[in-house]
Amino acid sequence: MRRGYAFLDKDAIKGRMPLEKIVDLLFTTTVSYREIALEILSWIKEKAEEEGRPDPWVSRAELSKFINERFGKHRRSTAYKVVREFLLPMGLLALDADRDRYRVSREFARTLRRLAEAYEAWLRLR
Repeated sequence: MRRGYAFLDKDAIKGRMPLEKIVDLLFTTTVSYREIALEILSWIKEKAEEEGRPDPWVSRAELSKFINERFGKHRRSTAYKVVREFLLPMGLLALDADRDRYRVSREFARTLRRLAEAYEAWLRLR
């Protein structure tokens, strides 16, 4: 689902940025979405480290339990909306339905690289 506009401040983007700064760039206007995205992504990474998982992933049940406990019944639907309408389509999360798990995905980084390559290719056209 598309919304609003995209704006990236070239001076704000650095080679090394904490997740908080990256999420701030992606969710510029909706503070609650930004906070939820940051909490979910951070929690998945922390949970994977605690469990000794080589890649950052959690089961659907683990994510559901986290969302219910952390966000309660009032913000639970918003948390699922952030996952469904933002984190998955943007490539920050991927759902592996066969294994019944969510994993932090590298597809977001690949998407930005493809965008950069497309822009560079457009510049070379004469």
